[in-house]
Amino acid sequence: MKTDKTEKEFAAPSDDSPFPRMRHPAELIHDIDRLLHNRFTRVIPPMQRSHRLILMELTHKDDVTQLDLVSATHLKAPTVSVSLQRMEKEGLVRREPDKTDLRAMRVFLTDKGRELDRSIIEKIIEQNHIIDEALSEEELETLRSLLSKVHKYILEGETRLETD
Repeated sequence: MKTDKTEKEFAAPSDDSPFPRMRHPAELIHDIDRLLHNRFTRVIPPMQRSHRLILMELTHKDDVTQLDLVSATHLKAPTVSVSLQRMEKEGLVRREPDKTDLRAMRVFLTDKGRELDRSIIEKIIEQNHIIDEALSEEELETLRSLLSKVHKYILEGETRLETD
């Protein structure tokens, strides 16, 4: 799967070149992420990334342990712990000791957390139309498939790094 690209292939074109330089897909993904992030921050209330990931996860599955959230969000345990403390102070989540394992804490989304998530989801759907309008249904499915494949490969690599 790997290709050996030389620096020349990705170098800036000369002034007289009619072709723009070839951009690596990772560079394009990063640039698109930055552009979308800038759009989102204009319409979505400011929120730390970890809070958003936890909120999304709890919306899909409430009454989970902090360890479940670490696994589901791919965040570090201290990040989840600190984020949950802040989210609890803001009234977005509540934590209770697990009834069967007193070492574990169960996390629940509050009504305020659900309402915030609903409003964010509505705005994200509106923003996602940008991509939907740029591509055909077939192109969207191809893009989704390719990005999912890269995402899975990177996550597997991260897991291998963590276990080494």
